[in-house]
Amino acid sequence: MDQLIYSFEIALKHLCQFSNLQQILFLIIFGIFFSLKDWKTYLLLLLALCSGSLVGLSLSVFKAMTLSHSTIHLLAIISLSIVSLHAIFSHKISAIHYNIFVLIGIMQGFVLSLHYKAALGSNIKFLSYLGYNLGSFTGFLIISFLSLLICTLVLTLFRTDKHKISLVLAGVGLGVALMMYF
Repeated sequence: MDQLIYSFEIALKHLCQFSNLQQILFLIIFGIFFSLKDWKTYLLLLLALCSGSLVGLSLSVFKAMTLSHSTIHLLAIISLSIVSLHAIFSHKISAIHYNIFVLIGIMQGFVLSLHYKAALGSNIKFLSYLGYNLGSFTGFLIISFLSLLICTLVLTLFRTDKHKISLVLAGVGLGVALMMYF
């Protein structure tokens, strides 16, 4: 049980660190698509993202698919770019977006696998694997929900246009993705 809690805390701390700007920005951009009244769609897309992340992490941890560090870094850049471009050009969520977010989740799972292997080693123990997955899902939920809440508060208090806020944050996301590439 201690192993489960330890790996849960490791994943949660990893996702909530400010040095992990790429994943925090990714989840913030994910959260700004919605308002609090869209909570069902938000949770379904977050579930698609987490399911994809579970698949990507499993593929990497169980060595069903091995990717180099530079390829995984490129996947992180691609996933941040896709979410940013989606925020710029799309205003509605449709069925195809669920598939896109599953694929983005798979990319994020590979990114998480780098930290998993560095923090917990390559030995696979069920409780540590389960704890890490639960911690990463909790981190996804906390960060994206906080961005959803903050975006709703900003929209309500300052009476700004949601599309303008999403354009600004998506531009920041694209800028960070370009800086990560170069």
